Amino acid sequence: MHRNFLDILADPIDLYPLRLEINERRDDEILEGFLKARNGTGYAVRRGIPRFVLTQDEAQLQTSKAFGFKWGKLDTYDSPAAKANATSWMLDKYGFESLRAWVSHFGSKDCVLDLGCGSGFSSSLWLNCKEWTSNTTWVGVDISSAIDVAQDRLGHIPNTLFIQADALQLPFPDASFDGIFSEGVLHHTPSTRRAILSASRVLKAGGEFDFYVYRRKGPVREFTDDYIRQGISSMSDEDAWETMRSLTSLARELAQLRTRIRLQHDVPLLGIEAGDHDVHRLIYWNLAKLYWNDTLSFEENVHVNFDWYRPKYAHRQTAEQVKEWCNEAQLTISRFHEQNSGFSVRALKPR
Repeated sequence: MHRNFLDILADPIDLYPLRLEINERRDDEILEGFLKARNGTGYAVRRGIPRFVLTQDEAQLQTSKAFGFKWGKLDTYDSPAAKANATSWMLDKYGFESLRAWVSHFGSKDCVLDLGCGSGFSSSLWLNCKEWTSNTTWVGVDISSAIDVAQDRLGHIPNTLFIQADALQLPFPDASFDGIFSEGVLHHTPSTRRAILSASRVLKAGGEFDFYVYRRKGPVREFTDDYIRQGISSMSDEDAWETMRSLTSLARELAQLRTRIRLQHDVPLLGIEAGDHDVHRLIYWNLAKLYWNDTLSFEENVHVNFDWYRPKYAHRQTAEQVKEWCNEAQLTISRFHEQNSGFSVRALKPR
């Protein structure tokens, strides 16, 4: 942590400034030390990362541990194919015509927060572009140990800061950022609503908040997903990962059928619409998430299924709820993109 970043940090409890005590430094980089609150509480700085996590919520801690485990498995998500798939998907859902346009969007900001950055995978899609400059400060926050992976992967990029903190207790003063990005994170907190409100607090007037959250599915899919979550809840992360292999194998076999059926009528009780359906995707969207993508390795496909089923906090919401929460957070929605999987939102905070 560069000592210049001290000005954008605050006690997550009362939002007062923090006093820095340095134990180890390299020039202006603080490697080890403490950030002291006015009541004497000390927040450790370890490996150059300020550590602010205070929660005792067991489900949040389990979710955090699961994501720390997942993002530590670099060989299960960092391939060129995985990056290409993620880039294409995010450009489409956030409405950017090209990667250059996406880079330009964030590069036009003074200070950008990646809220729930994990290993920095999503942000790396634009941070690693040659068009990215160091004029914009990028701050990555994650509650899990994945923040250390993010620093290892992206710490070479100038003007970056990595912080271990809770999305519901952000260690920043009000109106600290003119851009916030949160890709598939807010629903992994105790409350998606509270996470949106928390992010809005640190967004400047005129700033933009881009985020993606899960969508509530049909009744059978919702039941099956929760049934599987409960079934692996007592396992270790390692055993849960192994269990995902059988689901991933089933997904592969279904995908390789390459068979389509045509439904003449809607099935309202199951939330299934009439039309032409690939059998695998029909099962995927309506019965159980059995992810398979032929362009990815088997382990990369396991990664996606683990990501869905392992965390205890994985809220699904309706479009009406997300719009209501944005309104409550005083955010004006400029783009609301609906997919079967979830909602991608770009929202502005009025001046």
